[in-house]
Amino acid sequence: MGTKHMNLFFPQWQGAGSKELLDCAREIKGKYIKDEYNFIEIPVDDEDVNEVINNIFGYDKILQQLKYANMLVSEHKPNTIFTVGGGCDVELIPVSYLNYKLKGDMSVIWLDAHGDLNTPESSPSKLFHGMPLRALLGDGDEDIVNTAFSKLSTSQLVLIGQRDLDEPEKDYIDEHEIDLISVEEVSLSIDNIIERIKSKGSRNIYIHIDLDVLDLKEFPYVMVPSPNGLKTKVFIDLIYQLKSNFKVVGLSLLEYASSTENEQELLSEIICLGSYI
Repeated sequence: MGTKHMNLFFPQWQGAGSKELLDCAREIKGKYIKDEYNFIEIPVDDEDVNEVINNIFGYDKILQQLKYANMLVSEHKPNTIFTVGGGCDVELIPVSYLNYKLKGDMSVIWLDAHGDLNTPESSPSKLFHGMPLRALLGDGDEDIVNTAFSKLSTSQLVLIGQRDLDEPEKDYIDEHEIDLISVEEVSLSIDNIIERIKSKGSRNIYIHIDLDVLDLKEFPYVMVPSPNGLKTKVFIDLIYQLKSNFKVVGLSLLEYASSTENEQELLSEIICLGSYI
């Protein structure tokens, strides 16, 4: 019998190539995650990494950790998942699991300044946090792709806020006619965005949040900053509109990099929301 909801702490950092991501994920855990939320932690290796194997930096550790996460989620069989990371690459497990459980009846809303659509071959950095969405679509290193429970189709995707795309990612989005919604479009009318997502035909959604989707001037605490993102108020309005119009089966909070002692109200709000979806 499955658990109704699972809160997952998966501070995988090797995909971003920086242990800062591990430290900042642990900061979130210490500062924002209350005991009552009952998070389950995926253990990650904190040894330094310097090897590129199969065109992926930190390959062995990433593969090992994804396999463990797959096993853990398989044991718990949740109906909904909230994931705090770590890098965007942790999404391979919760997204593919929920997609498998729902037999593909799920739209994936990818809120991110980046596409995360590179393959190991096309990636200029060889960092896996730029590849997870492509891996979820079934492209990439075979062993890593095989840690996923299922494959997404491009028709399930709604990309929101992407403004820093590599040329191969742009080509892929154009070739597969993937829904791409700009910061300007969201800022103009959230209602229109909701209707576009409804046209996908599924009531179930997974909301991926890479914090770099936000306006850098309002929220600079991110791993890979990119200017001209979503205003915080617009972002929060969008999340609550999504929650009221769809069944949120999964949510994530990823790529936090802190340089402040001050508590970020935005993080508290997302964590409270995700912990009880």
